[in-house]
Amino acid sequence: MRGVPSRALRQPQIDDVKPAAHLARWPYRWTVALTYKISQPLIDKYTAGPSAQRTSQVKSLHENIRQALENWGDKKFDTFLQGSYRNGTAIADINDVDIVALYDPWNSPESSARWEWLFNHVAHILQQTSLMSGQVTIGDKCVKLDGQLKADIVPAISRTAYSSVDPIRVYSRRQRLERDNYPRTHYDNGVKKQTATGDAYKSTVRLFKRWIRQYPTLTAPSFYIECAVHSVENSAFNTYLPLSFASVGVELLKYSETSIIRSVAGDKDILVPAEWKPAHFVSFQQALRRDLPLVTGALGASTTYEADRLWCSAFGD
Repeated sequence: MRGVPSRALRQPQIDDVKPAAHLARWPYRWTVALTYKISQPLIDKYTAGPSAQRTSQVKSLHENIRQALENWGDKKFDTFLQGSYRNGTAIADINDVDIVALYDPWNSPESSARWEWLFNHVAHILQQTSLMSGQVTIGDKCVKLDGQLKADIVPAISRTAYSSVDPIRVYSRRQRLERDNYPRTHYDNGVKKQTATGDAYKSTVRLFKRWIRQYPTLTAPSFYIECAVHSVENSAFNTYLPLSFASVGVELLKYSETSIIRSVAGDKDILVPAEWKPAHFVSFQQALRRDLPLVTGALGASTTYEADRLWCSAFGD
């Protein structure tokens, strides 16, 4: 169990979610030293990322795909991880990984026929190599590998050949449309946010991803949750992670369906009908509004039993 942290903790202003009375009394920016009763193993349970074994499996999968594309693709591919694994925001039981297969010789724009060739070229290499096993299929925006770990391999090109900077260009086969993507910028901005929040940002993202998992009917994709948490001001985060979850949650409840929430890379507004539909975001907020008082109640509990009960209840356990 964690006792009084070494520095004073900022308290969330949570009047609008009817929190425990002891927290509602204090303005958001006041500080106070408290002894919190939530058991540390239960905090770790909901903030955990992939195990060392799973991380090793992902590293091995990426290396095998890299080698296959290098051996069969005339050393014309540059591969790198993107998404939750790359960004350090994957939750413990995640079972899929995103890998960019950047075809260096080409530059944007390319014809639909050439894009189809590239998708089929990547799929053919994965089907022929002995470095991995699993069913290979071609999807709308990626080549899917269904093995022990599921992998989405995203064919991509750059605006200029052999470029090492964002944006890259990815393709929708269904829409026959190229679009910009900023995976390296997303990663870099996440690293900056992590530093600016005293290393609280990524763990807080994982808390929200783990929390929303209890609502399978809600449309709240991992990418959009990460963007929403990233949009919250740095001062709302705290190294005591239950408090960070509560404070960031309060800020997210202040948004409306007409708010602008930028992607982590900063290239677009995600709270639009073509991305995270505003109505879906409102449903996300409604669930958060119901559960946030459980977290604040856990923060204010006088016994470990009550703190743990409320904390676990907030996550559907």
